[in-house]
Amino acid sequence: MIAYLEGRVINVDLDAMVVLAGGVGYRVYYIGFSPENGDNVSVHIHDYIREDRHELFGFTDIGLLKLFEKLIDISGVGPKLAQKILRAGSSEELHRHILGGDIDFLTAISGVGKKTAQKIILELKGVLVQEQESSPEDSDTIDALVSLGYQRRDAVAIIKHLTAESPEDRIREALKYFSNG
Repeated sequence: MIAYLEGRVINVDLDAMVVLAGGVGYRVYYIGFSPENGDNVSVHIHDYIREDRHELFGFTDIGLLKLFEKLIDISGVGPKLAQKILRAGSSEELHRHILGGDIDFLTAISGVGKKTAQKIILELKGVLVQEQESSPEDSDTIDALVSLGYQRRDAVAIIKHLTAESPEDRIREALKYFSNG
């Protein structure tokens, strides 16, 4: 799995670029920045793998990557739709619209219907509020649990039940909770 990529941009399309790194050209769908041919880039990667496709999505902002991953965890929101949503505004604007329950903002994005907009608001509103209230240790624990395959909303929900101090102990405690639950 590719998590980070540094290289020179050798081709730019409307929503993707080819990054030459180590003699290999990687097609990366970029979000949150505008690369140009010849640029040297360093991007955090979401490696999207399905039986019929393998796509790389690149972000210079780790917060935008995390929001992208939250969006694609929602049933009915794939990476291409998440890419469109993230291009509709800054990370702060998107947070504000989701927390405010702004269905009209989301439905104005091509491909987002009313049901999908409602689902995005329903599933992300609580997660975003809890993340704003959580500590860096909580964020590390949540990220670790998500990387182990748990749903972000489940990881966020379990945080309030953890009593351990260190991130490692919090992760162990969460895994015990999930295995007993």
